[in-house]
Amino acid sequence: MIKSVDILKTNLLNYSNKFLSSRKSFNFGLPKLKQLCKDVFVPQKKSGTIEVLPNTPVSIVKTFDSKINDNRLKYLATQFKAYDYIASDITFPDRYLCRDSKGELRLKPHIYLSFIAVKPEHARQGVCTNTLQKLIEIAKNDSKCEGRIILHSTKIESPSMINIPSPSLAYWKCGFRFADESDNKIMEKVIKGELPQDKAPQGIMFYSNI
Repeated sequence: MIKSVDILKTNLLNYSNKFLSSRKSFNFGLPKLKQLCKDVFVPQKKSGTIEVLPNTPVSIVKTFDSKINDNRLKYLATQFKAYDYIASDITFPDRYLCRDSKGELRLKPHIYLSFIAVKPEHARQGVCTNTLQKLIEIAKNDSKCEGRIILHSTKIESPSMINIPSPSLAYWKCGFRFADESDNKIMEKVIKGELPQDKAPQGIMFYSNI
């Protein structure tokens, strides 16, 4: 079977490794994340019209200054990303997608939430939710991002971090959904109380209310 690097996941994992390794004084006790290989790109589910670009753009990754200053936050890191390739097991709405001149699917410009953590003394006070709501407004007012935000929900277990069932619960509450539809079905069961909160999935999520 032909294989192709899942560039979106690889970029996310590379950034996570770089972010965590640059903060060795805050040892989260995480193993190095593995590079992933997925099937060759295939068309996504149809839900509208996917914009077709007249060229084959270069992928863009650069720091995005959200200008969110809240001393209750321990960390907040955001990036501006555009034209990442996507792979067969990741499904985004058409408003997140474009197709280059070669016919390959790419992600439109978006804000990528690289990392967010609340100081322990301010835990469970709505700080994360408030920050997400601010970031959503910033993305909606950005002419390039047009409300698009992507993140990778990952639970980090460390004595220096707040012990929560899953960060995806807060993201879901603010309108984020999983790019893997099977994870959305599991999360719906968690929300209904059919599964415990610690069974909430982890993975790539996008802001859906645009």
